[in-house]
Amino acid sequence: MTITSIQQQLATPEGFAKAVTPKRTIYGVAVTSLVLSAIGIGMNLFQLGSASDWQWSLMFRYFFDAGAIEFTGSRSGRSEIWRFLYVYGPIVLLPLGIILLVVHFATRDKAGAGLYESYRQRGWIGRQLLPGLKVKNGNSEVAIAFISHPSVPDAEFEAAAQHYAGYLGTLDKKATKAAASAALKQKVLAGVSAAALAPGVPPAILAAPAQGDGAYVIVVPPDAAGKGSLQVLPIKA
Repeated sequence: MTITSIQQQLATPEGFAKAVTPKRTIYGVAVTSLVLSAIGIGMNLFQLGSASDWQWSLMFRYFFDAGAIEFTGSRSGRSEIWRFLYVYGPIVLLPLGIILLVVHFATRDKAGAGLYESYRQRGWIGRQLLPGLKVKNGNSEVAIAFISHPSVPDAEFEAAAQHYAGYLGTLDKKATKAAASAALKQKVLAGVSAAALAPGVPPAILAAPAQGDGAYVIVVPPDAAGKGSLQVLPIKA
């Protein structure tokens, strides 16, 4: 896959929609709500089943009764709080998740069309190279990529990524951790100029979380008024 072939694919709204999927917070919240609902329902059934010797008539009768089980011992207060969450949490989260999913699918095409227009106005196709930096994002590690800009020649972009990779290779474990922490302070997870991590790098080059295994990504910066956020999205093969 070359930039020329990608440009041809992304030249039409239909081709763009097949190759690029907008990142939407609403979808993540919907899925999280449904997963938490399933966990709550499962734990509620498990507690009721354990207490009633799996008598389903009793389990269904007390399914919405947080006080149906009495806890004893030093951790009874904490157990009662969790019981309350298992019973009443899904009542809120399940319909919320369903509503958000409906909204997501109902507005997905509009969001995709908006992203396409933003790409046409101010976006570009960038190469991503991984210099070897990884940072923490919650409980997981995220690989950081250098992402090219049309104003920077390929040779200069590759040299910048290789130079930073070489620098990282000279660091011991403590210094590598410090470099990752410094990158987080620069908000690298949201995408920043690579010059914030490696002074001397052309400021047009970006540093952001790597997107998939492909060599190319879509980059859509905020508009001229600063509205919106930087988006770096993978391109489907």
